[in-house]
Formats: sequence, C-alpha cells, structure tokens
Amino acid sequence: MRNQELMTFLKEMSKELDEVWDVYSFDTVEYFNDWKNKIIFKLEGSYQVKTKRIESLNYKTYPKLKTILRDMYFKHNINKKKNKGNIEKEKLLKAREGNIDFELELAKMITGDNVYFPYRSSYYLTNFFQSLGYSFTHNGETRKEWVKERLEELNIIEIHSLLSNGLFRKKYYIDHINQHNMEIENKEEEINIDAFFNKAKKEFTGFIKNSIVANKPFDLSNVLDMNVNIELLFDSKANTKDKELNKLIEESKERFLSNDKQVGLEKLWDAFERLKTYFDSGKKKKQSVEKVLKRISENFDEEFIENEFKNLTKIGNNYRIRHHETDKAELSSKHINYFFFRMMSLIDLCLMYLNEEENLGD
Repeated sequence: MRNQELMTFLKEMSKELDEVWDVYSFDTVEYFNDWKNKIIFKLEGSYQVKTKRIESLNYKTYPKLKTILRDMYFKHNINKKKNKGNIEKEKLLKAREGNIDFELELAKMITGDNVYFPYRSSYYLTNFFQSLGYSFTHNGETRKEWVKERLEELNIIEIHSLLSNGLFRKKYYIDHINQHNMEIENKEEEINIDAFFNKAKKEFTGFIKNSIVANKPFDLSNVLDMNVNIELLFDSKANTKDKELNKLIEESKERFLSNDKQVGLEKLWDAFERLKTYFDSGKKKKQSVEKVLKRISENFDEEFIENEFKNLTKIGNNYRIRHHETDKAELSSKHINYFFFRMMSLIDLCLMYLNEEENLGD
C-alpha cells in the first residue's frame, strides 16, 4: 500500500474507531472485533503487535489505539516538512518501534527509578504531567507502571514535547541536586548540577541509540547514528540553474549513503570544483570564486569563508580523491567522512544563497 493510500486508510480507521467508542456499551465487542480485523493486517511491525495485544475497547485501550494510528500516520505522512523538529520525532519513533520496553524505560527516567534522573514522588509525578497540560493524576499505582500507561496514551509528537519541556527541563535537575546537597552532612558527597544533567543526557542518548538498533542489522548503525544536522544536509536538494552541478551533488549523496564513500567523495569534489566556476564557466575561476565568496559572506566573516575554501582545496589537492591518483596520500575512512561532511556543509551554504539569488532574479 502506497503512502498516500495508507494515510487515507488510517484516517478512515481512526474515524471508525471514534464511532465505535462513541456508542460504547457491552455490545461494543462485536463492533470492535470487526474494526480490529479490518486493520490488523494493514499494520506493520510493532504497530501490529501492540494492536493484537489489545483484546477489548475500554477507557484504557481507546487512547492507546489512537496513539498507534497517529504514530503510524506520522511515519508515513509524505506532507510533513523535513525540519529539525520532525527529524527528532522520526528518531524517537524509530526508538519506540524498535524497543518493546520503550515506555517502561522512559517511565523509569521520569520517576527517577533510573538513578541518572531526578526522583519524583506521587505528588511530583502528577505535577510533572499537569504542568505539561495533561490532566493525569497519580492514583497510587506503582509509579513506573502508572507512568508507562500514560506514555502509551501519548503519540510521538506529544512524547517529543514531553521530553523537550519536561524530562530535560533544567529546573528539575537544579531543585533535585540542591535538595540532595542540603541534606548531606559530608560536603565531599555534594553533586555538581551540570555533571548530573550531562550524565542524564548521556544515559538518554544511549537509550535512544540502543532502541533504534535493537532490531536492525549491524551494518546500518552508521546511518542510524547520523545526527540531525547531517540528515538535514542529505535531505536538502540541489536545485540551481546548473543541472550538472545538481547532478553531481545528488549522486555524491546517493553513493555515500550506499557505502560507496570514495566515489561519493570524488563526485562531491567535482561539484566543489564546479561550484567555483558558477559565475564564469570560462577561464576566470578566480573572479567567479570571489563572486561566490561575496554572496555567501553577507553579514559574516569573508576571510573565514575564504580560508575554508582554501583549506578544503588544499586537502583535495594533496590527498587521493580519485582512484587513479596513486601518487597522493591516502585518506582514512574517518578522514573521508570528515572531508565529505565539511565540504558538503560549505556547498550547502553556497546553494542556499545561490537559490535565493536565482529566485529573486526570476
């Protein structure tokens, strides 16, 4: 099923679920089973597993089913923008899909059962959720199990907000450590707030990475570990009036992502050299480079950008970029990555300004 068809199907099934819930009664079982049979084989992976586990429709399972549908819709939504926020949500969703205990492990961080995070009693758990706009009130259940249940009711967009504005709200860490340092008698046992906060971030980063790769082949880990800025670089499209330049840039990305990094680097180097002649395809490369520099250094340090061009050119001239350049020094795999992304970042900056100029000229 194609993305657009799947999105339409999920919207329809969400509406049907609402209709079944609106007429909730003891006779709902038959209606719910009909709904479940219609959707179950159209779901994928963890979405299908979670739905199969839900045997009846009630006030606890209804919001969980809505979350399953909303998460899968978000995953396949072809209209969502590729921005920083959505890339972060996609990574969180991958972690949720890959780790069957995603909500439980996250619940331990929120309750403080994970010692790298501030401890929260029943009162403070209620306060935590209500300060984020939720009407949840802790009812005395085991804290981590209660939080796990609440997280299963939140879709990935809400989870993203909860993490940004709740779990990593610095005030909670300051209050927690200040209270700890006040209660201890031995000053040597005092904890530094920034050190504690950084340990929490490191713990969470490891949790997300491990969740994502849990059910993935090992050789994909390099791609899955890419940070948000790198993914934004790969997602941005070269769309200048120079079709050959566009082609070289896109081919370099495709080659690099398919692990043909040497050829990817070669294509990007060709694009970098071609970019220098963007304003003059003849012999006046120097004048063309100066013009490019002037465009992209607006409200910035032109000398810094100029040095970046020179440094990257020096690396390309002194090290082996093409297979036949056997007389040049080899680049290690790590340095190929370094050179590729440094050059890609500069090219991407240039493209933003060139596209802007071309659009104004139209």
